[in-house]
Amino acid sequence: TRMINLDIYNKTRSRIGQKMLDALAVAAEKKLIKSEIIPKNKNYFIEVTFLGKQAITKLNIFYRRKNCATDVISLSYYDKNVIDPFVGEIFICVPYAREQAKKMGHSFAEELKFLFMHGLLHIFGFDHKKSAQAAKMHNLTHDILKTGPATRLRQCHNRLKAVWQ
Repeated sequence: TRMINLDIYNKTRSRIGQKMLDALAVAAEKKLIKSEIIPKNKNYFIEVTFLGKQAITKLNIFYRRKNCATDVISLSYYDKNVIDPFVGEIFICVPYAREQAKKMGHSFAEELKFLFMHGLLHIFGFDHKKSAQAAKMHNLTHDILKTGPATRLRQCHNRLKAVWQ
């Protein structure tokens, strides 16, 4: 049985591949269990909402005090010591993701995979502000998205190299 369960809300007119996100959640849960980041046999629920630029800007102002659109915002309620299975929310800006995919030369679907995985790892406690954690987050993302957006992964790798130098 699945442990990471998704409730997906699409507030846009774009088609979003729910099966793709479900498959990624399964891959992520296997890797997170194997890495001993989450315990086995516990259910988690995550809401994933796809929004436009105006809605994500409002969230970005409220949660991050930044008056601009962004690609993904994740809100984590995860605490391994708390029984509540609702562990977080991921908000993905569809127009922003489309623009980013085009700039980086990969598909919209590949960008959505990357943003979803990025948000999911944030929910389970990962951060990329410190280089050691950024490297771990990058490696987990890469392992889970083995077929993932090479351009996007290269960009993350280049960011990490810049941090370490």
